[in-house]
Amino acid sequence: MIILGIDPGTSRTGYAVISKTPTKIKALCYGCWDLTGMESLEKLSVISRNIAKLINEYGPKYLAIEKLFFFKNAKTVMSVSEARGVIIFTAYKKKVDILELTPTEVKQNLIGYGRCGKKEVQKFVQLYLDLEEIPKPDDAADALAICIASVVKKEKN
Repeated sequence: MIILGIDPGTSRTGYAVISKTPTKIKALCYGCWDLTGMESLEKLSVISRNIAKLINEYGPKYLAIEKLFFFKNAKTVMSVSEARGVIIFTAYKKKVDILELTPTEVKQNLIGYGRCGKKEVQKFVQLYLDLEEIPKPDDAADALAICIASVVKKEKN
């Protein structure tokens, strides 16, 4: 089974693709799209194109995406919501199921404690996927964490 994980953002969007077999989870690709310096509509267009490419290339069973739950800055929450909408719509058009997780759910499913720190999550991802180093940038590590947490959540249900 192939899973596509997305950590949506306004300046950078993290992505990850993992494969899950009965005995192992393996990272197939991960990274981050740097959207700084682009106009709002251009960012959304780039995100949509890149999501479509990943779906076409890897054929994921579902897309796991971080859910918005709280932002201090209203301007940021609006632009991240727009990015999430484009991501979800692109996956929907490609007939890919969506699984949304809050940041707390990601941490809870990975480590068993929903309030652990970012560094703990990154170290867990590195060890779990047997990577030589912590994935960089943070957005890519977050996308990998979302993928792994989605698998754990699905196995619990």
